Amino acid sequence: MIKLGIIGLGHMGNYHASASMLSQNINLVAVADPNEANFSKIKSDSIKKTTNYQDWLDFVDAVIIAVPTELHHKIAKDCLLKDKHVLVEKPITKNITEAEELFKIAEDKNLALHIGHVERFNGAIQELKKIISKPILIECHRVGPFAPRVQTDSVVLDLMIHDIDLVLNIINSEIENANIVSSKIYSKLADIAVVQLKFKNGVMANITASRASQTKERTMCIHQKNAFIKLDFTTQDISIHRDTTDSVIVGVNQLQYKQESTIERLFVFKDNPLKQEIEYFIKSIKTGKKLNNAKNDISALKLTLKLDELAK
Repeated sequence: MIKLGIIGLGHMGNYHASASMLSQNINLVAVADPNEANFSKIKSDSIKKTTNYQDWLDFVDAVIIAVPTELHHKIAKDCLLKDKHVLVEKPITKNITEAEELFKIAEDKNLALHIGHVERFNGAIQELKKIISKPILIECHRVGPFAPRVQTDSVVLDLMIHDIDLVLNIINSEIENANIVSSKIYSKLADIAVVQLKFKNGVMANITASRASQTKERTMCIHQKNAFIKLDFTTQDISIHRDTTDSVIVGVNQLQYKQESTIERLFVFKDNPLKQEIEYFIKSIKTGKKLNNAKNDISALKLTLKLDELAK
């Protein structure tokens, strides 16, 4: 059983703690947070609680880091140099050089270094990969209300990075052109951003992210020549529209548009994506396989940071 420590008990750290305790392969032995009030989230008395992770770092096998992004590099480096496997929330860093340094340390020490791209483990995404064939356009919407807790990262780093990562993996082609428009609504950084990507293989992608919307939506739509596929990340549902026809009905006092299509609803095995992400991390530690996904993680980070810079 892997002895695990969690650094940071804020919004995501608390989720990680709850998901970790669901796994039979994990023994959550310690947590650290500078705010002692957050210790009330951990009900078990057997879990060590400290304000400094260095107090227990020597006694764990692996750590999950869920602190503000600007602290990721220092803490992850501390842990890797102490020979601890690391799962760090996205983005890994705000600097490519720092990210590459962390992956180099992990590789040299044969340690797992995973990034919290939790949507990779959404059951609907796993099924989607099986049915995509020659997409021509991908549209992503990730919108919701403003959360005051997130103001040190733009909406690009906070939310859009999920869809950037997924789109790059789905299309698997070099980018020919990238454009972004953005707006600051509630914070000093971009709260709304819309990105257009054109890939060298001809595929296009439109990605919208907002933390200034009064509804929460997490969707991806894939346009193909023979199908329109819609994925809902929240419900983990997939619908496929085929053989679409449309017509216009003209009456004396009305004009109606009619559309018909065959709709397939794909069965998706639904599980907690965060739990799946953590168990994948633990499995990589135990098997020594897939210790990192550096190529994809660095690629997604490079594009995200480029777009983030353009959004300022």
